[in-house]
Order: sequence, then structure tokens, then C-alpha cells
Amino acid sequence: MINLLLSQAQSSGNGTGGWISILLFYVALFAILYFLLIWPQRRERKRKEEMIKALKKGDRVVTNGGIRGEIVRVGDDYFIIESENSALRIEKWAVINKLE
Repeated sequence: MINLLLSQAQSSGNGTGGWISILLFYVALFAILYFLLIWPQRRERKRKEEMIKALKKGDRVVTNGGIRGEIVRVGDDYFIIESENSALRIEKWAVINKLE
């Protein structure tokens, strides 16, 4: 595809029109990738950060390791959760979901 665009640029009279079309192609490609890949990931990361900030003592959570438990203490960058009479200290980023 790029070879086709380059050959079109070389075959045009002064070359300006060909380079503009190549530039527009790359701008359009970046826009498509942004809206399909980057934007949804940013939105999901923001949603997760808000969910973690809203967690408090008594909430039931699931970690990325599959551990389910109830938050018994909230620290600056960690939670202590209790699961089947065992207390575990986990990092806040390890929580993936809040259970209802």
C-alpha cells in the first residue's frame, strides 16, 4: 500500500499532491487507531481508578489473582481484605472488581 502511494507521489507533476495524500493517509490511520485502541483503554483505566478510590471498609472485592474478600482496612496504597478467616494485604491496583 505504501509503495502504491509512493509511486503515485512520484508520478504526479510537481509531487506536492502525492505527499499531501500520503500525509492525509497517515493522519487518518492515526485517528482510526486512536479511536479504536487508545481512547477505550483510557476510558477503562479512568473507570477503574474511580472505582478503586470509592472502595471503603466493608466492600467485597475480587483481585486479579481471583481472591474474593471483604475489605477490613484501607491504607494509602493497599487494602487488607479478609477471605475465609485469613487476612491478606493487597495493593490497590490488584483489585479488578467490586462485588455487589
